[in-house]
Amino acid sequence: MPISDSSYKGTEADGSFSVDYCIYCYMQGRFMQPNISFDEMVKIGQKGLEASPMPKFQKWMFKKLYPMQLKGLKRWKK
Repeated sequence: MPISDSSYKGTEADGSFSVDYCIYCYMQGRFMQPNISFDEMVKIGQKGLEASPMPKFQKWMFKKLYPMQLKGLKRWKK
């Protein structure tokens, strides 16, 4: 997820904020679900977007863009 607010930033082992990951997947220098597959992560993210209160068109757009955004993270680059 885009991290524009420090309250959504994950943390490194030393307690500093992560510049790459959010609180939902990364805390204290570790991934919360280290064995989750890319496809599982996409499903979780899209489910969260669907449950959000944003307008339908915006939800649709974010759900379509989410996999591409996720692929850009270091965790999923191969």
